[in-house]
Parts: sequence; structure tokens; C-alpha cells
Amino acid sequence: MGDKKEARVRSAPRTTYTTPFMDVIHSRVDFETFVKDYYVVTFGQRGGLVGIRDGKVLLVRQYRFLIDGYSWELPGGTIDKRESVEAGLARECEEETGLRPADLRLLLVYYPGLDNVDNRTSIYLSERLEPVKPFVGNPAEVSDMAWFGLGECLRMVFSRGILDAMTIAGLLAYQHLRTANAAR
Repeated sequence: MGDKKEARVRSAPRTTYTTPFMDVIHSRVDFETFVKDYYVVTFGQRGGLVGIRDGKVLLVRQYRFLIDGYSWELPGGTIDKRESVEAGLARECEEETGLRPADLRLLLVYYPGLDNVDNRTSIYLSERLEPVKPFVGNPAEVSDMAWFGLGECLRMVFSRGILDAMTIAGLLAYQHLRTANAAR
């Protein structure tokens, strides 16, 4: 079943709903034995940063509607269509923290859902974050920022103190990189 290819015909995608932040796109796929409709929510590309300084991870605190509370997360956000992922991520990090990452290294790329969420997410690592002057944070975007030890971050992940998928993926990817490098 895994690699079996079935003949299929995909209809042209049609936008069924749109806002300034997302679109819902409908496509129909006709397989040999059945037809399936797909409604894909498209948010655009997203980037996240695992920023490291003195062995600590940079996290920002933001209000999140679905949990009706504040969440510690990696800095990052939506990449504008006219930006490269690296430039958009640097802009997002600077807006949220006043720090500009240098020497970005790609950790991983993933999609939060392969059938219904088109939100390609790229997570980068930077061990050089340079202050930008003058910095004035936007309290409507980020309420706080802090540096945490990786062990403390992972404890927050496994105790459900961190629930954001991008943050969890980024922290686990960084932990894997550290473990792989230590084994060499």
C-alpha cells in the first residue's frame, strides 16, 4: 500500500474563502475507485529561530487565543512572499526581540499537515544574535523574552508547558543536533 501509485486526476485549485492572513483552497482528486475533496488552509511560509547565546535558548512570550493564555515560543512568524525565508526570519526575530540573527543554519523543514494546512515551516539555528539599535518592542506581539537552558525547555515541552508545534520541533531538532555532534 505504501508506495503504490494510483491513477488520479486533480482539479484546478479554486479559492473558496480569503482573508488578509489566509486562503481556503478547494481541490478535488479523482482516484480510480473514489473521489476525494480537499480543503486546504494556506497561510504561506513560516520561519522559526533556535537562537543560542551562552548555551541558552531564546524564547518569546506571546498571548495565544486557543489556550487563552501566554506561551513561550521560538521567535519567528510568517515570511512575506517577496522575502527569502532567511530574510523574513531575520526580520521577524528583529521585530520580536531587537536581535538580528547571523550565520543562519537550516535545522529542519516541515508541514504541520500534509492534507489540509499549507504552512511550510523552516526552522533555523543561529548562535550569533546581534542587538539592533534602537529597539522598541511591540507589546501587542510579544510580552516578554528570556533565555532558557535547553534542559529546562525540554522539561517544559514534556510537561505540556510548551505546546507550540514549531517550538517543539525546533527544540527537539536542536537537541538531536547537539547529541549527534557529541557522539562524533
